[in-house]
Amino acid sequence: MAWYRLEEMTWQKVAEVVPAQCDLIFLPVGTIEAHGSAALGTDNLIPIAIAEYLAERFNAICAPCVHYGITKSLYGYPGSITIKPEHFHNYLFDILASLGHKKFDRVIIINGHGGNNEVLKAVAHDANVQFNIKVAVLHWWQLCADVTAEVYGGPGGHAGCDETGFVMSINPAYGDKESYDPGLAYRFTSGADVYPIPGSVLLYDDEGRGEPDFDVEKGKELAAKVKARIGDYLEDVFARWKRFFPPS
Repeated sequence: MAWYRLEEMTWQKVAEVVPAQCDLIFLPVGTIEAHGSAALGTDNLIPIAIAEYLAERFNAICAPCVHYGITKSLYGYPGSITIKPEHFHNYLFDILASLGHKKFDRVIIINGHGGNNEVLKAVAHDANVQFNIKVAVLHWWQLCADVTAEVYGGPGGHAGCDETGFVMSINPAYGDKESYDPGLAYRFTSGADVYPIPGSVLLYDDEGRGEPDFDVEKGKELAAKVKARIGDYLEDVFARWKRFFPPS
């Protein structure tokens, strides 16, 4: 079977393919928010690229992206958009319920935004318990932190080297080196919650590492290694699901 984008399929094709040929779908999720000198949609563009790679690798289906998520500290910046957590939970829950009803047994959420983490964890659990579908939520920057360190020699950050590099590997126009000012970078300090946060590039390293790197070739290297790492991780998860929780 070839891989498909769900929105490009006919209902007849879905009926033919699911679940007889495929019970696996990838769902990218992100938000719209300020990202230093990178595109506002960085948290969507990266998960879409990862999900499409995975759909092709596993001969599966890629669902349309959920573009709006929970934006908090960066909401004050122009262009940033947010959804209330309870609305976000209910919306995602309904999507997962629909996918389960349409006979998908495995749903892999590729998350691009840290503000979504806790709600996605909760909604994945709820959907698994109520609909008996298998759900995995992957936060790519956390899962592949060692890949970022390998490529850039240190950790990433919000709108830092990892996000900016990856999104520029998709399209160099998604990053704007000319507009970057080191003053945009703010070192996140545990114990302080500030709204709006005084910087649209957030660094989490004690040494202040992780600032944007606008080298497109490095970004391409990171993107390729991240995709491969996540694919390898899922190979193991799928094998274990098949062993312990075979489709009914």
